[in-house]
Amino acid sequence: MTVPKKISLVSAVLAISVIVALFFFVFNPLGLGPEPQMVLTSEFFAAPAQDLSELELLVDGKEAFNAIFAAIDAAESSVYIQTYIWKDDATGKKVAAKLKSAADRGVRVTVSKDMLGTFFELGDLLKRKPSPVFTKAGLRGHKDIKVDTDLFADTDHSKYCIFDGRTVIFGGMNIADEYHLQWHDYMVLLRGKKWAEAFTNKVLRNLPWPHSSPVVLAVNNSKETEIRTATIEIIDHAKNKVVVEHAYFSDDKVIEAVKRAAARGVGVEVILPKLPDTHIYANMVTVNRLLGAESGKVPRIFLYPRMSHAKVIMTDGRIAAVGSANLTPRSMLTSKEITLFVHGVPDSSFIRRLREQLEADIAVSEEISVPFVLGPLEKVEAVAGKYVW
Repeated sequence: MTVPKKISLVSAVLAISVIVALFFFVFNPLGLGPEPQMVLTSEFFAAPAQDLSELELLVDGKEAFNAIFAAIDAAESSVYIQTYIWKDDATGKKVAAKLKSAADRGVRVTVSKDMLGTFFELGDLLKRKPSPVFTKAGLRGHKDIKVDTDLFADTDHSKYCIFDGRTVIFGGMNIADEYHLQWHDYMVLLRGKKWAEAFTNKVLRNLPWPHSSPVVLAVNNSKETEIRTATIEIIDHAKNKVVVEHAYFSDDKVIEAVKRAAARGVGVEVILPKLPDTHIYANMVTVNRLLGAESGKVPRIFLYPRMSHAKVIMTDGRIAAVGSANLTPRSMLTSKEITLFVHGVPDSSFIRRLREQLEADIAVSEEISVPFVLGPLEKVEAVAGKYVW
């Protein structure tokens, strides 16, 4: 078999895989666990953490990927990476090369990639540039690297890296140039064996999070679907201010929680990308719903000038939510996700940096106060975007 025929066969197999994965994405026949009535305890809201020095907020791709590159290079025993998208571009190749170097020096490397994410690599597939997780030039077949691409597993939209059981980096960024070099986004770095063990037990072993307050990792998985409940809890507890910066916002229950906060006099600010890569009309419908609130007290809406892939919320300048989950029905109900909820003192570096970054994002954004005018086709596209993405 010639090389071009081999490549064509790989492309055909991957194309079929994408179609099957898309079926599971839309219909989710396996499903996830139920939503609990409560995730964050009264203790979470009552007592802020005085020391968050083991948590670091990483803003944008250069910070995040510099930390990931350094952690791979420094790894001594193990690296575990879970991602949704991993492209065959400069960033994807660099991560793959560093992982192979780590494996060659005796580090145990495990890579888990969601198969649905391959749908968003379709352009690369058509150019015969499949993800490094599928190719021998990348990671597939390396004798010291385990690659997991289970087509029939629950959709896993989370992104995280665990290094030597001592350091965890997680959040919204996939492995590709746009996340590394172009888009606005956030990740969290957790330092210390205590946090890494708690994270690993919760995410990979479905064990309870050992700390009830004031730092809680919420997950959506086959056991339970916690993130929407916790998100609504922090919004409902807000007394003075709520700031939401998300790429995709269309979940009905979260929209209603935001409207309730505004109606009771809480200052609410919502930051959305002006030109998101997807979900644009669904975002517009959400803006229209928020601006048309029956109470007459409406959030301030801001459009960020470039692509923001953020998934962060801050309430009262001291409670933060940062993770992989979008504010969409799919992320809230049918995709495996991770979001960290943190209650800290206002001057802690983690809380202060997020608060200052949100203020900076608002400062460069365009405020809008008039609903969008949407035609019938755009409304149909909004519904499709809301439930498919």
